[in-house]
Amino acid sequence: MKIIIVGYGKVGSHLAKLLSFEDHQVTVIDVNRSSVEEAVDEYDVIGINGNGASFPIQEEAGVDGCDMFIAVTGNDELNIMSCMVADRSGAKRTIARVRNTDYSGQLLFLQNKLGVDLIINPEFETAMELSRVIEFPAATKLETFARGRVELAEVTVTEDSPLNGLMLKDLRKKLDVAMLICAVQRQDEVFIPLGSFILRAGDKVHFTADRLQLAGIFKAIGLRKKKIKTVFIVGGSRTAYYLAQYLLKTGKKVKLVERDPQRAALIEDALDGASVICGDGTDPDLLFEEGISSFDACVALTQIDEENIILSMYAAGQGVQKTACKINRDPLVGMMNATLSDCSVVCPKTTTAGIILRYIRAIDNAHGSSVRTLYKILDSKAEALEFIVADECPLAGKALKELKLKRNVIVACVSRHKEVIIPDGNTVIKDGDSVIVITSGTPLTDLSEILE
Repeated sequence: MKIIIVGYGKVGSHLAKLLSFEDHQVTVIDVNRSSVEEAVDEYDVIGINGNGASFPIQEEAGVDGCDMFIAVTGNDELNIMSCMVADRSGAKRTIARVRNTDYSGQLLFLQNKLGVDLIINPEFETAMELSRVIEFPAATKLETFARGRVELAEVTVTEDSPLNGLMLKDLRKKLDVAMLICAVQRQDEVFIPLGSFILRAGDKVHFTADRLQLAGIFKAIGLRKKKIKTVFIVGGSRTAYYLAQYLLKTGKKVKLVERDPQRAALIEDALDGASVICGDGTDPDLLFEEGISSFDACVALTQIDEENIILSMYAAGQGVQKTACKINRDPLVGMMNATLSDCSVVCPKTTTAGIILRYIRAIDNAHGSSVRTLYKILDSKAEALEFIVADECPLAGKALKELKLKRNVIVACVSRHKEVIIPDGNTVIKDGDSVIVITSGTPLTDLSEILE
């Protein structure tokens, strides 16, 4: 596909990397000349220096033959304007990053009237990601499939866990749980494991399960934790606002600390029921005075990655059951995983890029068993994808044991109507099924591509 990206910031650069790797023809537009030069030097892309909302600049980029136009600058209005110009100049589809909460009630208008096909709010999506791990605190990550019926959970195997030393083919017999372990990260290596794979302490494990069975599974593997009722949030970003708003609606007690007086006052007015404190959330004395140790969860959402890491470590040291934080820089994500393995780490650029990649792959194969849901997992070394089985799919009507799958690919779950099936060799794929696939190999756009 021919793809134009406007804005080479955190999200734009991440997208350029992923899309160029998938052999798309990518053009990057940015007002900063050094950013454009960096994009051209780092990846196999075309770079244009200029305003992405300018028709002459878009014309130079070849907007009239563009399959996908993506505007992800730091300015919402520029992103919307860029997509409007691109839509009227011949771009087949447009995507805009829109972050301002003032636009949250106008998304249908922006899509229907202004020619924006997909609108993404990274802060809202990140907040929803955090809300899932607060609901199930035993998991470090939770990804949802099949309209919320299936969960892909990430946990770390501990020394005293029943999973430690367990051969996967013995899982159901020894633990009697309906789950499928479909991806494992051991240090820097990622495995799509076979039945002979033996789990070890320290392994980061992904498994699929029926959402309704999750609590029982966590109990069986020794990771059950008490339900989160109180949440301490440090930082008054948009993500913090969306998260606090959601938590309050679900009946949780929320205390939020923000150092900027104006921002703190704004959040206090907007959040009915939250306790908002104006102060430095990195000050141990303030944290002690506000009783951080009495809270069930602490979420660090300041603008500085290092602060979020230290806050999470401090909260864990104070006995807080669940910690979570936002980190933007990839190297720090790895360091955080090694330092505090049970802390849930979210990365807005990765979340945003995953939504855009899912949309692009679905459009790229609109007539086949195209991608409905896509997540990058295990530090982006693997992918979890959901496909809907289309008519004439070569997998339909066949048992999994009859299929020859590519290496590093596993069918992790099948959802049929309201039934969640943890598959084995006898599981038969049927038309209309939702099929979840985990792969650490070549990116997939169609379910049939899992076959050799």
